[in-house]
Amino acid sequence: MKTAIKIIAVLLILLIVGIVGLVFFVLGNVNEIAKEAIERGGTYAMQVDTTVSSVDVNLGAGTATMSGLNIANPNGFDTDHFLNLGDSSARVNLESIRTDTIVMPEITLSGIDVILDKGGNPSNYNTILNSLKRFESKEQTTPDEAQPGKKLVIDRLLLEDINVRVANMPGVSLAVGDVAVNIPEIELRDIGKEESMTTAEVINLVVKTVLAAAVEAGGGIIPGDVLNELGNGLAGLESLSDLGIEAISELNLDEALGGVQEEINKAAEDVQKTVDDAAKDIENKIDDATKELKNIFGGNKKEDDDGP
Repeated sequence: MKTAIKIIAVLLILLIVGIVGLVFFVLGNVNEIAKEAIERGGTYAMQVDTTVSSVDVNLGAGTATMSGLNIANPNGFDTDHFLNLGDSSARVNLESIRTDTIVMPEITLSGIDVILDKGGNPSNYNTILNSLKRFESKEQTTPDEAQPGKKLVIDRLLLEDINVRVANMPGVSLAVGDVAVNIPEIELRDIGKEESMTTAEVINLVVKTVLAAAVEAGGGIIPGDVLNELGNGLAGLESLSDLGIEAISELNLDEALGGVQEEINKAAEDVQKTVDDAAKDIENKIDDATKELKNIFGGNKKEDDDGP
């Protein structure tokens, strides 16, 4: 009996030591875990290399910072990147860390630099948009990379100092490094409130929001053909309102994301109405012609019977 108690005691001690060791391991590697989650999420969503220079999570203070997020160009482009982020900061609800869904009261992403490069066929932005369409359609080409891990709910996401540049545009004098459009600030609220999001889904949200802002703010600055291509690509993606996300901005981001598709649907409805009206008009003319022929060739029997 005493031997059994000793064995149980030893097992309990080993279990406690194991749990404590696991906690210290996780705490000691939380920065690397977060960094890997961001890199895997971005690479999975856009099918291009996504890297982060550093992540610093302070669990005691409930804060986190990230620097050097870089979303590379697809193959075949010579510009530095598709999207580069300067710095970011976040607040974390500590109680939520132990759950499957991490609640973040606020994230701020500052110094976002996007290069729209038309030097390939398709362009870098069309390639990225096609990847985002596949991602949102849930097409899984690499199941191992699709492991969602913990999900996120973000009360407030602030995007600051967004610069959108153009490069390798035929007939356009803007060179690489020239700022085409600057968007000072976009605020998104209630991200993941309706359905919590994976890291990949949040990165997808940030990229399409920035591109939608470029469409709305780029009139008269970004070449029209580029704006049309961006608009057509964004039309196939989910709008912010469909995701239950509130956008606070001088720009109508939902119109940029859904407006083109709505116009296409309206045009289709107009065409159908025109066809229906034409068909009805033809039907009426056939009826009128039939009546006229009946009148010419003896037509209405009742009228004949009533005649002299």
